[in-house]
Amino acid sequence: MGNNIEKLVRKGIKEIAPYVPGKPIDEVKRFYNIEKIIKLASNENPLGCSPKVKEAIKENLDDINRYPDGSGYYLKKELSNFLKIPEDEIILGSGSSEAISLTIETFVNPGEEVIYPFPSFIIYRILVLKVGGIPVEIPLENDFSYNIDKILEKITSRTKVIILCNPNNPTGTILYKDQIEKLLNNIPDNIIIISDEAYFEYVEDKNFGTCFPYYKEKNIIVTRSFSKIYGLASLRIGYGIGRSEILNYMERIRPPFNTTNFAQIAAITALKDEDFVNKSIENNIKGKKFLYENFKKLGIDYIPTEANFILCRFKKDASFIVKELEKKGVIVRGMKGFGLSDEYVRITIGTQEENRILIEKLSEII
Repeated sequence: MGNNIEKLVRKGIKEIAPYVPGKPIDEVKRFYNIEKIIKLASNENPLGCSPKVKEAIKENLDDINRYPDGSGYYLKKELSNFLKIPEDEIILGSGSSEAISLTIETFVNPGEEVIYPFPSFIIYRILVLKVGGIPVEIPLENDFSYNIDKILEKITSRTKVIILCNPNNPTGTILYKDQIEKLLNNIPDNIIIISDEAYFEYVEDKNFGTCFPYYKEKNIIVTRSFSKIYGLASLRIGYGIGRSEILNYMERIRPPFNTTNFAQIAAITALKDEDFVNKSIENNIKGKKFLYENFKKLGIDYIPTEANFILCRFKKDASFIVKELEKKGVIVRGMKGFGLSDEYVRITIGTQEENRILIEKLSEII
């Protein structure tokens, strides 16, 4: 009886490999019998979240039996003030990945093409295949920078969406203002751009090209997250920015109560705590410099980053490095799952103490 299930599964689903997250901390502790674990694998904020967020959640614990506000009224109001845009140009999601998912589900018909960079966030391929779309991967250059001409060359009459991951995960590279303008000036009007800007708060480069200034006149959805700089990863909250006539269609398929009460409260509180955000940015800049210097000393190649992680290239088999670090209580992320060769490892920038321990352990291994 059970053998028939293969025949019942939708065609695109069979082509999807499940997303494999990093190892849980407790599992590594148990397996290696280690007390203290440093997790530098999932690009989380090493400083945690704003202490004010914890207080706000505690104050609202009595409402745990109530459904959340389905429209996210107060969070949208807060974001509207913060971004200086109308509330109906914001859609809330369970993480920014849901805002991306809603865009693809709303606009991509089976057989239509979605262009995105490679290597990049693995979820794009999954979301495109989920709706029966055709993934079109555009390889980044050898230094992992974007090439706009390569994207433009791949546009066909079937292209419906172009996804830009900016800064790009796992490379930390960005699109520049002139590249964004070139792309927007040369694509047909019937294409939708998703600009995934989950890491944009970490960017230092003044020529960074966000799509935000252009969303009112183009078919653009800018997605952003509370998981990274705000440290709310476990609460799954993010948002999309776009013209109201685009978002109106997406709202039709947004699941009711897709963001929780605590996530909304946490996001409102986090937006107001500028000190915490500044502290997080400062920690990232400091950590980046420290790691660059020490990677150079150890002879480890790396890609300069505009995010809170660094893509490193080891001279030898990186899965060996990942395994050995794990034994020493440091979790980092090998990049084979992202389609890169087994020389690459993505390392999240930690606290000063965590970065120091990472370098110490790497020195022992190398």
